[in-house]
Amino acid sequence: MDSQHFVNKLNKDFFNGALSPEFTAKLSLLPIDRPDVYAMVQRMFGLMNKAGFPAQDLSIMVGEVLGTLLSRILPGAWEGRVPPITIPGRHKAVDQYIKKRMKEVSGTRSMLDIGCGFPPYTTLETSEALTGWQITAADPSLPTYLVYDEDGNYATFDEEKALVYFQPAIPNVENWNNLLSDTDRTRARFKNLLTELLNSNGKEFTGNCRLETDPVLAYETDKLSFVRGGIGEAELEPADCIRCFNVLYYFDNDFYQNALKWFESKLNEGGMLLVGGNWALSSECYYHEYQKINGRLMAKEFAFSIDALCPFGILTWYGNYDDNLQTGALAKYLTILRQDKPFMDAFYMLNDELRAKYGVCPRDTRGYYGDADPALSPEELWLRVAKVVDELNEAGFNQKAAEVLKKAGLEARVNEVGHIAIRLDNPKH
Repeated sequence: MDSQHFVNKLNKDFFNGALSPEFTAKLSLLPIDRPDVYAMVQRMFGLMNKAGFPAQDLSIMVGEVLGTLLSRILPGAWEGRVPPITIPGRHKAVDQYIKKRMKEVSGTRSMLDIGCGFPPYTTLETSEALTGWQITAADPSLPTYLVYDEDGNYATFDEEKALVYFQPAIPNVENWNNLLSDTDRTRARFKNLLTELLNSNGKEFTGNCRLETDPVLAYETDKLSFVRGGIGEAELEPADCIRCFNVLYYFDNDFYQNALKWFESKLNEGGMLLVGGNWALSSECYYHEYQKINGRLMAKEFAFSIDALCPFGILTWYGNYDDNLQTGALAKYLTILRQDKPFMDAFYMLNDELRAKYGVCPRDTRGYYGDADPALSPEELWLRVAKVVDELNEAGFNQKAAEVLKKAGLEARVNEVGHIAIRLDNPKH
């Protein structure tokens, strides 16, 4: 099956053939030799279909991400490893939620940040937000060697000098594609650069190329430390709070359940575990909250941000397995909201107005969401997305969503950072 045939089938099966030609043109760039990519897109579209997500809400920007970038950030592009993708500001809302929920805990508080990524931007921001906390961050992909090329793109290597990961200096679609259009060439270039830098001891090398050894050590303080290791393997002392974001959606439900058992062993009595996903500036944020009570981990709430109703990116639907607990839960609650026509009519009215106001994928005359303003930098784009989310919340749509869920028999609220939260420790749920 060629790419266009596959796209046509997706369009027919999940959207009754209603996807825009511009969207399908972007989607047809999917690589025909990657079954994992096709499976992911089918899974995403299946969740959209389940939640009543119309073809008109898939923007051209989303089509480009799916068609050209998705295949390059899945584990299949990295020899099965989870890529340590991270961007500044990603956990801003989560940091504030932890701070507000645990403000009454006395004494020095401790946190484990599992899957911190590299560079550990978000962990550093958490350390600044949670003043005085003792934070330990862990990731199996923390590098032994870090190499920067003359353009600021970087690659990480393990202790055996095997390349683990590379990323552009500015991680937008264009720059990712420049690096990944010929993956073998990029890998070879970074490997050669590592050899040259090691031989020159990293000094007086041509251009801005440079080498750092055990680079994460430069970020350590008396309140912040790093451990190379992942779920079930990292040697860690129990903590008052554990955060694990943008990790477990790569694994199946069996792994998720085993991870919960491990988290239980690493959490102090009464402590809090947050597991979920999000993207730039905490957009498309969703998470389960657990608490350790009488030695057992208990599910307390599931929360999500209002933009999941009409996301700008693909994180809302991102899950590598059909039995993904969190995308399933999110689709369930979004379905309830989308079935409430008065709520959705009001939501669309403001959401579309804000997209046009900020130039982020506004609707065209046919009713389809378009592309972002090409003049926007990635940073400005996501700042504008954040403004859309803030204004939706200021207009009370998070509270209105909670009311719709209440009418459906759920115990819902707007939590401490404006997310829609559903209580899970009530037997009727």
